[in-house]
Amino acid sequence: MASNLRMAGIKNLHSGANHWEIMKTTNLLTLLALAVGAVFLTSCATPSRAFHNTDSTALVIQSFDSQTARTLQPTTSDKKSNDDLMADAGALSQHQTAVVILEGYTEEEIGDQFRDRGTPWVVGLRRLGYEHIIFLKGLDVANPEGLITIVKYD
Repeated sequence: MASNLRMAGIKNLHSGANHWEIMKTTNLLTLLALAVGAVFLTSCATPSRAFHNTDSTALVIQSFDSQTARTLQPTTSDKKSNDDLMADAGALSQHQTAVVILEGYTEEEIGDQFRDRGTPWVVGLRRLGYEHIIFLKGLDVANPEGLITIVKYD
């Protein structure tokens, strides 16, 4: 760099010690800019897909496969057919929010597995008057808090 400056007719205005101070400062500024950029990128990332229940009256269903399920909220039931569970859901007084936990769900993107298992729930729960239907990826737990949201229908 100094030889290029000399070739251009520019005298070296900095001593060797100052050159190292400038390089240190430049490196620190570069690191600082990278750190700020990383913070900015992570703060602008997509929102968390973790579920947080804000409706204490929500119907929570644990779906084991395309044929059987049980309710977890408002009361816990035994495993039963989806049709029987849908009849129970229709008898509830609140029809605002339904949360369906799909156990054994393996798709990263919505595909055939969701269409086979989720569509009947959407159709049935909408027909009963549920306004908000949320599907979660199950982990064989009774509490839906923190489970990954697959899709929301509002």
